[in-house]
Amino acid sequence: MHTALSNRRRARGFTLIELLVVIAIIAVLIALLLPAVQQAREAARRTQCRNNMKQIGIAFHNYHDVYNTWMTFKMAVFATSSGPLVNAQGWSAGLLPYLDQANVYNQYNTKVVPWDASNLAAVKTVIPVFMCPTSPRGTGQINVNIPAALAATALWTGDIIYQGGACDYTVVNKSVGNYRSIAVANGYFQKGNRNEGPLGEGQGTEFNLANATAFTGGDRVMSTSIRDVRDGTSNTMLCEELANREQFYAKGRPVNSAAVGDTPWSSMMGGGGTWDSPFNNFRHQGTTYDGLTNSGPCGINCNNSRIGTGNGLTGSGGSFYSFHIGGMQALMCDGSVRFLNENIAAPTLVSLMSRDEGDGPLGEF
Repeated sequence: MHTALSNRRRARGFTLIELLVVIAIIAVLIALLLPAVQQAREAARRTQCRNNMKQIGIAFHNYHDVYNTWMTFKMAVFATSSGPLVNAQGWSAGLLPYLDQANVYNQYNTKVVPWDASNLAAVKTVIPVFMCPTSPRGTGQINVNIPAALAATALWTGDIIYQGGACDYTVVNKSVGNYRSIAVANGYFQKGNRNEGPLGEGQGTEFNLANATAFTGGDRVMSTSIRDVRDGTSNTMLCEELANREQFYAKGRPVNSAAVGDTPWSSMMGGGGTWDSPFNNFRHQGTTYDGLTNSGPCGINCNNSRIGTGNGLTGSGGSFYSFHIGGMQALMCDGSVRFLNENIAAPTLVSLMSRDEGDGPLGEF
């Protein structure tokens, strides 16, 4: 009797081989399901990024309804007619009241620089709508540290040191460099400086000292408006992804900027990755396909440089940049958000940057 019960108990157990087979089956199922789970998560993050850009687009239009201009706080105040700059504001601070950030806006003093002591509490605020959830950052804040010598190249005096909330989106000033030349060589027509983006080029810190007296005083300089987007609001980009600028990325990988002859990326002029930054604007010139040298045939997702100061990354910015596979999202002037394939033809991408070059859509996008 006892022996029979013991045999029945042993019969209900699993052998070692059976356990190994079950574990192997589970491992195979996990391997099959994991990519699907990752794709689902990325689809959700991409949707959230699209919603962020839609909210920014609505804020731009609401701002435009009030002030009759795209430009938000285009402000430059010079100490004298020959400089130096003592104040300038970027494009995002004026949008805060239209992004449910009235409390931050009320703390922010546009009459002084973002890194002024009175603004430090406001500018370090993390504002989720300015950050793409696909960007692999560990924190929503960026430590900015621009030494006086480098700040002087943008007409500022003294060190620029503060902590700011991150921003993965930028506005394009214009198309320049080899990328534009490639577009022209492939059928795009050159019309000089009429290729500026909808907010123009003379924003943030990029002002002409000869016109300094025109910018002194006041809170705003009214500039471009929706009527200046003569190429069509559905054919002109208003805001684009240039993600994770606290770290230099090339082709999806973090790169030590010193390895390509550049100064540290997170806090130098190549950054501009905080929402308050007057440096958060972009002259697009493409990059080489490896992303290690600016001015080349790659227009999207090769590197996230805003501007280069060293041997490898010289002159203006590189490519638009996101961590979405296959392309990046762009907010159009009509408020829609389009996903642009990273293999988009150069003439088409250049045409989307300009507001008044008479180019219209030059291909599918």
